[in-house]
Amino acid sequence: MRSLATITVKDIETIKMALNDAISDMNTELKGGVSEKQRQSIFEFKGKYSRVFENLKQNPSIYALSEAELDVVAGGLNDAVQLIEENITDDLTDQEKSEIMLYKNDCLRLVEILAG
Repeated sequence: MRSLATITVKDIETIKMALNDAISDMNTELKGGVSEKQRQSIFEFKGKYSRVFENLKQNPSIYALSEAELDVVAGGLNDAVQLIEENITDDLTDQEKSEIMLYKNDCLRLVEILAG
């Protein structure tokens, strides 16, 4: 089992990227036809993800986050993995596919650490 102490500066950048990807996807969803209830739920999650993202920009340490914020991080990482799986296409170069899969694997590894 790995601990939070194993999370590096590079991992924090991966977390910020995952949160940013999830926020961008939420912005796209909000532009589409969603019900008012869905819209409120998306805004709520977007707010949580944005607050954690801003916290990590100001203090790039996993220890700067509360337990509830760590749960938000795990959700953002899972969302990023889901986005990768939904959007990976055959028209990508081998280099692009390799980079995307490294990002996905980093996200999954971080989820495991947070779940530990």
